[in-house]
Amino acid sequence: MTSLYERAVQASFTPAPDGHVFRCPSPWLFGHWRSYLVNDAQKETLAAHLRQRQRLILGLMAIYLLIALGFTLAFQSSGPPDTSSAAFLDGVVVTMLVMIGLAVMPHFYLMRKIGPLLAQLPRNDDHATLHQQLFGVASVISNLHLAMGGGGGVLIAIANTKGLVDVVAGGQPAAQLFWPVLGLVIGVLMAAYFTYLWLLKRRLKANSAAPPPDTR
Repeated sequence: MTSLYERAVQASFTPAPDGHVFRCPSPWLFGHWRSYLVNDAQKETLAAHLRQRQRLILGLMAIYLLIALGFTLAFQSSGPPDTSSAAFLDGVVVTMLVMIGLAVMPHFYLMRKIGPLLAQLPRNDDHATLHQQLFGVASVISNLHLAMGGGGGVLIAIANTKGLVDVVAGGQPAAQLFWPVLGLVIGVLMAAYFTYLWLLKRRLKANSAAPPPDTR
């Protein structure tokens, strides 16, 4: 586990003539990555906070999988819920808010911890495109996180596929198809996103292992 954390942490730093370039996501979660020039001591401070963030992400992935498994078991035991009831809608809203809050918590934890240090560091701006940023995410994320994220998406898709089949087979009103379809789309997109990151990670690994071109 330590090696997984360390590889993900070290991928945020690249060597530079005067130290290291630290690639940091936008403080507001969305937007361009930001680059800072750091020395060895500053790198170690940042790396300690990055390791803690990795631990938080791992724990949250486990919580997501438990939530997905809980929904799957609930649907299997009681069938699809009454999607028109106020209690169901309130439950969906609360669950989504909790999951969104848990998802952004590691990022804002990291920014709160490293914010004072970043304010003292020189910027090394290199505005990356979205494709380049995805490569950056792929280089940082661990295989374990990829597997847990993709597996969670698959479980969500399976649970909602069963709910969709139950609604259709039971001849229930078409309005009750909304939530199973929405959940299925979310699960498929989540699985596709982590699969795409896995493919990018394989490409980066293959490029790094390829021998340099012969310039003779």
